[in-house]
Amino acid sequence: MSIGPNGFPWLSFYDPANGNLKFSHCTDIAPCSVWTTNVVDDSANDVGSYASLTTGADGLPIISYYDATVGDLKVAHCTNPFCAPYFRRR
Repeated sequence: MSIGPNGFPWLSFYDPANGNLKFSHCTDIAPCSVWTTNVVDDSANDVGSYASLTTGADGLPIISYYDATVGDLKVAHCTNPFCAPYFRRR
């Protein structure tokens, strides 16, 4: 868990049912009752175990995690504050 630049919490976690790394962010003012969850764009394998999350110097999420399929430690630096693979502001 980490706090984003807007003061809302971020979570990264492993979804064992689907073998995916997921990222959630709060979308409303406390007490965070609305969460949006995205699959981090490395979902082809069994990835996401032992996820650890921090906020980078650029204010975007950085997640380290284990890829059980190939036995590698990986790092995802999200390109937007929602870790959504296809994000566009309207």
